[in-house]
Amino acid sequence: MTDDDDVIDLIQYRDRDSPIRDGDPSRAEFSVFGGEGHRSRFALPVWRAIYLVGGRRGSLVWVPQEGGADPKAEFVLDLGADPARTDCVLPDTGLSPSSEPPTVFDTAESVSVFLGTRDRKSWFLVLDDYGPAGVVAGFSRGDLLFLAGECAGLLFFKELAEAGDKLKLD
Repeated sequence: MTDDDDVIDLIQYRDRDSPIRDGDPSRAEFSVFGGEGHRSRFALPVWRAIYLVGGRRGSLVWVPQEGGADPKAEFVLDLGADPARTDCVLPDTGLSPSSEPPTVFDTAESVSVFLGTRDRKSWFLVLDDYGPAGVVAGFSRGDLLFLAGECAGLLFFKELAEAGDKLKLD
């Protein structure tokens, strides 16, 4: 028996004309990396953010605050490949110690949102792989910031940015 609170039904968020699916009504697959346990809670806000910008992949990634390292994927929802692609490219954000979250970085290749820092790591929501349709013109930045806030809340307030699944989300 499963608790309904533990089930995230992403199927209801599919749309026949969604740019995510490139107009192919048979495409219903997706793959997840890092979605074990309570981290599965990232799926819904990341899915909605992918749909909002017209991408096919959403990732929660971190880089050391000191910089100089490639981004590390902590959670990936991939609508374009199976298994999920964990190679992440983070645009040059120009973050400084005085940068405040949330900050949106919008490039031709991706949209990323600086979520904050924890344990000397800078965290980002990265949405990319727009496919042939490109980015959705005029997506709502307010809606994107709301969804990024949901991810940040899970990362920092529910401590899912920490190693392992320590907390029970009640």
